[in-house]
Amino acid sequence: MARALVVYESVFGDAKQIALAIAEGLATRLPVDVVSARDAPAQVPAEVRMLVVGGPTHAFGMPEEATRESAIEDHGAEIPDTSFGLHEWLDTVQLPPHINAAAFDTRMDHPTLITKLDHAARIEEKLLRGLGAALAAPAEHFVVVDPEGPLADGEEDRARRWGTALGELVAARPANASG
Repeated sequence: MARALVVYESVFGDAKQIALAIAEGLATRLPVDVVSARDAPAQVPAEVRMLVVGGPTHAFGMPEEATRESAIEDHGAEIPDTSFGLHEWLDTVQLPPHINAAAFDTRMDHPTLITKLDHAARIEEKLLRGLGAALAAPAEHFVVVDPEGPLADGEEDRARRWGTALGELVAARPANASG
Protein backbone atom coordinates (compact mmCIF):
# COMPACT_ATOMS: atom_id res chain seq x y z
CA MET A 1 0.00 0.00 0.00
CA ALA A 2 1.29 3.44 -0.93
CA ARG A 3 2.32 5.62 2.00
CA ALA A 4 3.70 9.07 2.72
CA LEU A 5 6.56 10.02 5.02
CA VAL A 6 7.16 13.48 6.50
CA VAL A 7 10.66 14.05 7.92
CA TYR A 8 11.37 17.29 9.75
CA GLU A 9 13.90 19.14 11.85
CA SER A 10 12.55 21.59 14.38
CA VAL A 11 14.43 23.86 16.76
CA PHE A 12 11.62 25.78 18.51
CA GLY A 13 8.69 23.55 17.52
CA ASP A 14 7.33 25.54 14.57
CA ALA A 15 8.63 23.21 11.83
CA LYS A 16 7.23 20.25 13.77
CA GLN A 17 3.81 21.93 13.89
CA ILE A 18 3.98 22.46 10.14
CA ALA A 19 5.09 18.85 9.53
CA LEU A 20 2.15 17.56 11.58
CA ALA A 21 -0.30 19.81 9.71
CA ILE A 22 1.08 18.66 6.33
CA ALA A 23 0.68 15.07 7.49
CA GLU A 24 -2.96 15.73 8.41
CA GLY A 25 -3.55 16.93 4.86
CA LEU A 26 -1.68 14.01 3.29
CA ALA A 27 -3.68 11.58 5.46
CA THR A 28 -6.83 12.47 3.52
CA ARG A 29 -5.35 10.46 0.61
CA LEU A 30 -2.50 8.28 1.97
CA PRO A 31 -1.45 6.70 5.23
CA VAL A 32 1.36 8.88 6.59
CA ASP A 33 4.15 8.71 9.14
CA VAL A 34 5.80 11.78 10.66
CA VAL A 35 9.29 11.55 12.18
CA SER A 36 12.08 13.85 13.20
CA ALA A 37 15.24 13.54 11.13
CA ARG A 38 16.95 12.01 14.15
CA ASP A 39 14.39 9.15 14.13
CA ALA A 40 13.97 8.80 10.36
CA PRO A 41 14.89 5.55 8.63
CA ALA A 42 18.28 5.24 6.93
CA GLN A 43 16.48 3.60 4.02
CA VAL A 44 13.02 4.81 3.06
CA PRO A 45 10.72 1.82 2.45
CA ALA A 46 9.59 1.10 -1.12
CA GLU A 47 5.90 1.67 -0.28
CA VAL A 48 6.62 5.35 0.44
CA ARG A 49 5.45 7.22 -2.66
CA MET A 50 5.59 10.73 -1.18
CA LEU A 51 8.42 12.08 0.95
CA VAL A 52 8.04 15.54 2.43
CA VAL A 53 11.01 17.10 4.21
CA GLY A 54 11.41 20.41 5.98
CA GLY A 55 12.80 22.50 8.74
CA PRO A 56 13.70 26.01 9.77
CA THR A 57 15.82 28.42 7.80
CA HIS A 58 19.06 29.14 9.66
CA ALA A 59 21.64 31.62 8.35
CA PHE A 60 20.09 31.59 4.85
CA GLY A 61 19.99 27.79 4.60
CA MET A 62 19.39 24.54 6.40
CA PRO A 63 20.45 24.15 10.02
CA GLU A 64 23.90 22.72 10.51
CA GLU A 65 25.94 22.04 13.61
CA ALA A 66 27.21 25.63 13.99
CA THR A 67 23.76 27.22 13.52
CA ARG A 68 22.17 24.73 15.92
CA GLU A 69 24.82 25.63 18.52
CA SER A 70 24.11 29.30 17.87
CA ALA A 71 20.37 28.70 18.42
CA ILE A 72 21.20 27.20 21.81
CA GLU A 73 23.56 30.02 22.79
CA ASP A 74 21.58 32.95 21.39
CA HIS A 75 17.98 31.82 21.89
CA GLY A 76 18.01 29.05 24.49
CA ALA A 77 16.98 26.30 22.07
CA GLU A 78 16.94 22.78 23.44
CA ILE A 79 18.74 20.55 20.94
CA PRO A 80 20.08 17.29 22.40
CA ASP A 81 22.53 16.61 19.55
CA THR A 82 23.71 19.51 17.40
CA SER A 83 25.66 17.22 15.07
CA PHE A 84 22.65 15.62 13.35
CA GLY A 85 19.55 17.01 11.68
CA LEU A 86 17.69 17.02 8.38
CA HIS A 87 20.70 17.97 6.24
CA GLU A 88 22.76 15.13 7.65
CA TRP A 89 19.86 12.71 7.15
CA LEU A 90 19.48 13.78 3.51
CA ASP A 91 23.23 13.31 3.05
CA THR A 92 22.99 9.63 3.99
CA VAL A 93 19.45 8.34 3.36
CA GLN A 94 18.64 5.86 0.60
CA LEU A 95 15.42 6.44 -1.30
CA PRO A 96 13.39 3.99 -3.36
CA PRO A 97 13.15 4.62 -7.12
CA HIS A 98 10.27 6.71 -8.46
CA ILE A 99 9.65 8.51 -5.19
CA ASN A 100 7.85 11.85 -5.26
CA ALA A 101 9.09 14.51 -2.88
CA ALA A 102 8.42 18.01 -1.67
CA ALA A 103 10.22 20.42 0.63
CA PHE A 104 9.16 23.11 3.06
CA ASP A 105 10.80 25.53 5.42
CA THR A 106 9.88 27.96 8.12
CA ARG A 107 11.24 31.49 8.02
CA MET A 108 10.47 35.07 8.84
CA ASP A 109 9.00 37.24 6.11
CA HIS A 110 11.23 40.22 6.86
CA PRO A 111 13.46 41.85 5.92
CA THR A 112 12.21 41.28 2.38
CA LEU A 113 15.62 41.34 0.70
CA ILE A 114 17.00 38.62 2.93
CA THR A 115 13.98 36.35 2.44
CA LYS A 116 14.63 36.42 -1.30
CA LEU A 117 18.33 35.48 -1.02
CA ASP A 118 18.04 31.88 0.06
CA HIS A 119 16.14 29.52 2.25
CA ALA A 120 16.36 26.01 3.64
CA ALA A 121 13.85 24.52 1.19
CA ARG A 122 16.02 25.41 -1.81
CA ILE A 123 18.83 23.27 -0.38
CA GLU A 124 16.37 20.53 0.60
CA GLU A 125 15.10 20.40 -2.99
CA LYS A 126 18.65 20.20 -4.34
CA LEU A 127 19.46 17.30 -2.01
CA LEU A 128 16.22 15.50 -2.90
CA ARG A 129 16.93 15.81 -6.64
CA GLY A 130 20.46 14.52 -6.01
CA LEU A 131 18.93 11.44 -4.39
CA GLY A 132 16.82 10.80 -7.50
CA ALA A 133 13.49 12.03 -6.13
CA ALA A 134 11.04 13.80 -8.42
CA LEU A 135 9.76 17.07 -6.99
CA ALA A 136 5.96 16.85 -6.95
CA ALA A 137 5.48 20.56 -6.26
CA PRO A 138 7.55 23.68 -5.65
CA ALA A 139 8.81 24.21 -2.11
CA GLU A 140 6.50 25.90 0.33
CA HIS A 141 7.56 28.51 2.88
CA PHE A 142 5.75 28.96 6.18
CA VAL A 143 6.13 32.18 8.12
CA VAL A 144 7.21 32.54 11.73
CA VAL A 145 6.82 35.85 13.53
CA ASP A 146 10.29 35.84 15.16
CA PRO A 147 13.32 33.49 15.12
CA GLU A 148 11.83 31.59 18.07
CA GLY A 149 8.29 31.60 16.63
CA PRO A 150 5.40 31.42 16.84
CA LEU A 151 3.95 30.61 13.46
CA ALA A 152 2.10 33.46 11.79
CA ASP A 153 -1.70 33.23 11.85
CA GLY A 154 -3.10 30.76 9.34
CA GLU A 155 0.13 28.94 8.57
CA GLU A 156 -0.95 25.59 10.03
CA ASP A 157 -4.15 25.68 7.97
CA ARG A 158 -2.15 26.55 4.87
CA ALA A 159 0.20 23.61 5.59
CA ARG A 160 -2.79 21.28 5.95
CA ARG A 161 -4.16 22.43 2.57
CA TRP A 162 -0.72 21.97 0.96
CA GLY A 163 -0.52 18.44 2.39
CA THR A 164 -3.95 17.65 0.95
CA ALA A 165 -2.87 18.93 -2.47
CA LEU A 166 0.33 16.84 -2.34
CA GLY A 167 -1.70 13.75 -1.43
CA GLU A 168 -4.04 14.34 -4.34
CA LEU A 169 -1.11 14.75 -6.75
CA VAL A 170 0.47 11.48 -5.69
CA ALA A 171 -2.79 9.54 -5.49
CA ALA A 172 -3.54 10.53 -9.10
CA ARG A 173 -0.22 9.15 -10.41
CA PRO A 174 0.47 5.53 -11.31
CA ALA A 175 2.71 3.76 -8.76
CA ASN A 176 5.72 3.71 -11.08
CA ALA A 177 5.45 7.32 -12.23
CA SER A 178 7.19 10.35 -10.82
CA GLY A 179 7.63 13.95 -11.77
